Amino acid sequence: MTNLNVVNPFTSEIISTIKLKTKKQALDLINKAYILHQKDPEGLKKSKRIKILERFYELLKEKQDEFIQISLSEGGKPFSDTTIEMNRALEGIKIGIQAIHNINGEMVPMNLNIASSDKVAFTQKSPIGVVLSISAFNHPINLTIHQIVTAVAAGCPVIYKPALSTPLVSKKMIDLLYEAGLPKGWCAYLVCDNETTAELAKSNQLGHISFIGASKVGWEIKKNMAPGVTINLEHGGNAPVIVSKDANLSKAIPQIAKAGFYHAGQVCVSAQRIYVHESIIDSFVNQLKKVTQLQKVGNPNEKETLIGPIITREANDRIDDWVQKAIKEGATLICGGNKLKNNCYEPTLLFNPSELSLVTREEIFGPIICIYGFSNNKEAIDKANKSPYIFQAAAYTENINEAFMFSNKLFGAAVIINSHPAFRVDWMPFGGQGLSGEGLGGIDYSVKGMLKQKLVIIQH
Repeated sequence: MTNLNVVNPFTSEIISTIKLKTKKQALDLINKAYILHQKDPEGLKKSKRIKILERFYELLKEKQDEFIQISLSEGGKPFSDTTIEMNRALEGIKIGIQAIHNINGEMVPMNLNIASSDKVAFTQKSPIGVVLSISAFNHPINLTIHQIVTAVAAGCPVIYKPALSTPLVSKKMIDLLYEAGLPKGWCAYLVCDNETTAELAKSNQLGHISFIGASKVGWEIKKNMAPGVTINLEHGGNAPVIVSKDANLSKAIPQIAKAGFYHAGQVCVSAQRIYVHESIIDSFVNQLKKVTQLQKVGNPNEKETLIGPIITREANDRIDDWVQKAIKEGATLICGGNKLKNNCYEPTLLFNPSELSLVTREEIFGPIICIYGFSNNKEAIDKANKSPYIFQAAAYTENINEAFMFSNKLFGAAVIINSHPAFRVDWMPFGGQGLSGEGLGGIDYSVKGMLKQKLVIIQH
């Protein structure tokens, strides 16, 4: 394959054709970035980075409507959610600017014994080297910010490889960065096949790899990367939510619906496994069913649409296959369970799927919520924790003791009480554990991961 057809997931129309980079061309991009870093290992002056990002913010704000439309066309996320994503992206640039202010070392105590007498010691932070950022399809605007602005803020040359299904908005963003004053060569746009990407990730000219995508791919990249290269892996999950018998259902149900169906469930912390106390489960199911059946599915360009298309026909087929298998394996279909026209999938509730079903064990990445009953908190926690994917978890309770108990005993890189597991703001630490990844995202945390430390000791 030498050309890539970018397809609108809702209309199935080809909206652009891009020539893929060859392996030689891709390796040449890394080599040029490596030479740039070797020539200027301290990176651009911090004042220049700030000035570039401030101008980038202004340009993106002026042109945000154009970017929203491009993202809608290639990614299919509904208009209202894409607009929110754009607002997050703009805020993310500001957080990136602040992260530059936060790049600092620290004094290391000396004169504490004879060996350290008459010495002063401090640490310095500097760019780690060339960053290879490999991205996912589901947030094409905001992930570009998270994986490019962070590298610019840290002072690192960056190679950005977007998902093959959503490569258009990131190209426009990189063009805008150069318009904002980024010097030539500091951010390269790379569209190549997966085999080439895997080869690039082995390069010893890299300093850091930022990967957002499938667990299997991310761990394979880590296994094969060159010694000395650091990595941040952000994979998916199958987020658990516990709904205690005293939970506020008027709060919990709309939040769980939003977290399960947002972007058609194509989110790494989508609410997937909901454990509900048996004393309230009938009420919970009936109320959530009503909310689910009110979800407007369809054209992402229409402002009333809440659930847009699945990213590809193959992904839609796979989601339906998992749902039908779960039903054959004993799950009760509460509502939904059908493929719709224009590559959409009906928002679906499944009751009590088998623990061995794919919808329980793996990440669905579709608009499917699974509901299970429990009789006591230990049972709920044991079931929620029975997954190799550990990302964000949630629990709803009005009991303060239960809240602390859930926060202590639920597995999660984040445990959220009385809100849904898809909650995120871009200044908080964000990342998976277990099969869900390693390292931390969140803009300030990503910038810190792209820096290396030097200790300076001066005898006086």
